[in-house]
Amino acid sequence: MQNHRNKKTALWIVLAIIIVAVIAVSSIAIWNFVISGGNEENQESQGIVLDDSAEDWDGNTKDLSEGQAGIKIPGYGDISVPAGESVWNITLANPEDNACYFRYTITIDDDEMPIYESDLIEPGKAVREFEVSEPLDPGDYEIHLNISTYSMDDTMTPMNGAVVKADLHVI
Repeated sequence: MQNHRNKKTALWIVLAIIIVAVIAVSSIAIWNFVISGGNEENQESQGIVLDDSAEDWDGNTKDLSEGQAGIKIPGYGDISVPAGESVWNITLANPEDNACYFRYTITIDDDEMPIYESDLIEPGKAVREFEVSEPLDPGDYEIHLNISTYSMDDTMTPMNGAVVKADLHVI
């Protein structure tokens, strides 16, 4: 009788150890999934999402930096887009000399609600065509190209950014 009770106790101990081990392994797996955001790709697991529509860009821009080091920000003159169209052909570039990612957020006039936000654009690449959230009526507007910059290491530390303003003609 004593022997049967010892076997039963030993069985319960082994079963408890197995349950604890399964819970521990499951917890570690869930934790890793949550930390990585469920993404398997290395860049995406680090929070880096590069813009798929960005393509190589070798545009010639006038360098006004007079040899000073720093992030190069493109300038924009007057911009024209067709009225009622939600696909715009405006080049959103990150000059190849930069050692940072760019993210463009576009707003119109004093409206703080963006009509477009790019994913990260690598140096030497540009988005040449994008879709805005809402087409505009004919008229003249002020477009704000808000450029956020991020380091290219694992930390993606925000760096200096800029807001480039230009006249937008919707015709």
